[in-house]
Amino acid sequence: MTISLPGSKKRGLAGLLGQKKTQNIKPAAQKQLEAAQVAKLFQKGVEEPKEYRPAKLNAHEIKERDALSSLRGALYKRKR
Repeated sequence: MTISLPGSKKRGLAGLLGQKKTQNIKPAAQKQLEAAQVAKLFQKGVEEPKEYRPAKLNAHEIKERDALSSLRGALYKRKR
């Protein structure tokens, strides 16, 4: 069974007795580390990721692309 007391809306008896449920906790470090910096702390020799360029199409893939575009053009061609 619970007892409802005036002034104890949401925090219950802790609100009446002056105890705070939540505390404002500030980080110990003034400047927080980013994810990449934290990863460097745990993994020695971490290198920056390489930027990969997309591969060029070979002759067979170019022919297939052209065939698909011609089929697509025929599909959306206006009918008279």
